[in-house]
Amino acid sequence: MSLQIRILAVLLVGAAAYAAAEPAIVKEEFTFTSSFDGTGPLYATAVFQDNARNNPVMIVQHGDGGSRENVFFSAERIAARGYFCVCISTRGWDKSAGAHDEGGVEIMDIFDGLTAAGKRYGDKVDESDVSIIGYSNGGANVFFATVRFPYLFRAAAAFFGIADYGAFVEAARFKDSVIRSIGGTPEQAPDKYTVRNAVLAAGNLSGTRFHIFHDEEETLCPISMSNKFAEAARNAGYRDIVVHLSGKNDQNRWTHGYNNGHLSPAEDRFLDDLEKRKPPKPIMPPTGDLTVLGFLGTPAFTAVAGKGDDAAARLNYDLRNGTARFTFTPMTSARNATARITLQGVADCDVAVIVDGKDTAVINKGAKLQAQATISSKIEFREKK
Repeated sequence: MSLQIRILAVLLVGAAAYAAAEPAIVKEEFTFTSSFDGTGPLYATAVFQDNARNNPVMIVQHGDGGSRENVFFSAERIAARGYFCVCISTRGWDKSAGAHDEGGVEIMDIFDGLTAAGKRYGDKVDESDVSIIGYSNGGANVFFATVRFPYLFRAAAAFFGIADYGAFVEAARFKDSVIRSIGGTPEQAPDKYTVRNAVLAAGNLSGTRFHIFHDEEETLCPISMSNKFAEAARNAGYRDIVVHLSGKNDQNRWTHGYNNGHLSPAEDRFLDDLEKRKPPKPIMPPTGDLTVLGFLGTPAFTAVAGKGDDAAARLNYDLRNGTARFTFTPMTSARNATARITLQGVADCDVAVIVDGKDTAVINKGAKLQAQATISSKIEFREKK
């Protein structure tokens, strides 16, 4: 055997061994049902390395009129870096049941899909380490998921996303479709558009490292929405937000569309930053002020205003001294729209419910800790004496 042949043989054996050591990328479809209203089946695909163990989770979301398959290229790239990716078809898209509602209750489907993945895949995922990335309407998913679940995500990346559907509908190429999905124009259904304006809740950001990617020539999803979101967050004292704007003279452009390779440098910039900074999971303080755009999920409680897509309120909460106090201030026109608070867990003693200073109910030990009033009310839970 010649020296050249022996060298080639060694190289081939080495390459084969390296290939064998590389973990394969697995794609598995699964279904789940909405915890909000029972809509189902809803479809998702998990994309992960076959040897995954306690991998950080990355939600990867597609845009309007698309499907999970549109983001598989990105999900496979991200999975190759050690993430457990979950690509969710929210209601009305792909094979998922229900009707698409443009930033409404569909955002709860993302949380439910994440929960379902955790139950299905167990120790393959680290449910304490969750981030999210999305493109176009998937970018909208990023804006609204982070402000409705403010203590869930370590990091987020919105690519040419929609932060305000009222502003979007004025420029939307799919204007009629958006109006139909929401149930009217901004003039006909102003409260529904208030619920779909993430700028109003930018102050909810509570530790999430937030990236926004846009190109200066973007027309489909106006850059002004992203800029207003970033400005609102900074005005609320939040600084952990970065806007990446590409331009005509840049080698890489973040132009609208799914990643066909052109967005890889931007995705890598996001992932590199996440891996370098290692932002901790946001911690919920015992008191604070939040904005409820239809609904809100926290580690301590959930809040639902109206039907979940038609009412909004400011919410002051105080979980100190063995009580739970909630003060709602309406942001939408129906001041008597329902407000529902549900505390995590069950009562460990008999609990009195006080609404606007009056005892209204007793929750027995072992029962669900839930109360209902209006978005103009004060609700308090305290031990029954």
